Amino acid sequence: MKVSELPPGRLYSVEPSTSLAEIARVMRHDDCDSVAVMASGALVGIVTERDMVEAIADGMNPLEAKADMVMSADPATVGEDEDVAVVAMRMMRLGIRHLPVVGRNGMPIGILSAGNLVAALDRRT
Repeated sequence: MKVSELPPGRLYSVEPSTSLAEIARVMRHDDCDSVAVMASGALVGIVTERDMVEAIADGMNPLEAKADMVMSADPATVGEDEDVAVVAMRMMRLGIRHLPVVGRNGMPIGILSAGNLVAALDRRT
């Protein structure tokens, strides 16, 4: 099964200067657990719930701290034509639960979560 056969999760995006408080509002409002950090139309990072928890636990002020301070810069991505089993192994190896999906033009079109992959692989058995 290819990534293109899965419905990618909606890609929510923020600017690098977006505060953690605003990111938390986006995550709560849109019921998402990660956001892409975009600058000039390009993917420059990703902020996940895990990043948010670590930042708060480290004492960062969510009103002052910005996305570019906590994001995983230059995140790994997945292409539409990749096999979901290979992608699942990559996620496990990298210790991540979210991968932006990029289209054939290299632009992000969605997000793939570990939950999406588990559900897809479960349907195959």
